[in-house]
Amino acid sequence: MDTNTLAIYIHELRNQCLHTEASFNLFNQAMNSQAGPGVLFASQMVLMPASQLAALLWPTRARSRGRGEALRKALQLKEKHPLNDRRLAELWERTDQKTEEWVAATKGQQVVFDYVGDLKELGDGNTPEGCIYRAYNTAGRVFYYQGVGYNFQAIADAISDVAGRVNGVYRQLFPDLAKADDEARAKAEAAQKQAANPVQAEATALGAELPTPAKPAAKKPAAKKPAAKKPAAKPAVKKTAAKKPAVKKAAKPKAK
Repeated sequence: MDTNTLAIYIHELRNQCLHTEASFNLFNQAMNSQAGPGVLFASQMVLMPASQLAALLWPTRARSRGRGEALRKALQLKEKHPLNDRRLAELWERTDQKTEEWVAATKGQQVVFDYVGDLKELGDGNTPEGCIYRAYNTAGRVFYYQGVGYNFQAIADAISDVAGRVNGVYRQLFPDLAKADDEARAKAEAAQKQAANPVQAEATALGAELPTPAKPAAKKPAAKKPAAKKPAAKPAVKKTAAKKPAVKKAAKPKAK
């Protein structure tokens, strides 16, 4: 495989790894929010790039096996790998036909659709795997689709391994792009930290140091306190009342 061809495939492999990461982020958000439809949607989104990675690196077609071998050699990937799963690589091929086959195979049986939770708590707790069309088993971290279970923890670990290898080759082939990506990621992380503390972030943006509000303290009516002593001055002779302008004049420089 020539360098230009390798560069194209490495770029695409990296994109699929990033897509998987984004899908897992959506999945985790949906799980934290206990949003069942979001969990199922994100689960299928995880399998889409995972399937692409499996098909590119471990192709099932004979004419494409040479490409897979060349890519695995460049990435130093062994033949035995969790992503080397024919069911995963061919997951999105003939999906309509596979649905028909699943419906025919489960005819007359109790089936499971769009379920999120512990499968042992569903029915008698012994639902056959082949009768599950779409579900996420929270107990085993397994996502089922059309009667096949996919261990999400194993997939996450496997793609993390592939992503590390792909990024290493990517840095060699695209050093400038890799540097730009690092800078963009650093800016994004800094923005997230600032967003976590908006008050401090605003002060930093204004060039201020917290705390700064000294002016409100100066506005405290310190000069008005002598005015509060007026009730005590009332019984005095009118001469004391005549001294009020002198007090006010002395208060003016303080306000400056």
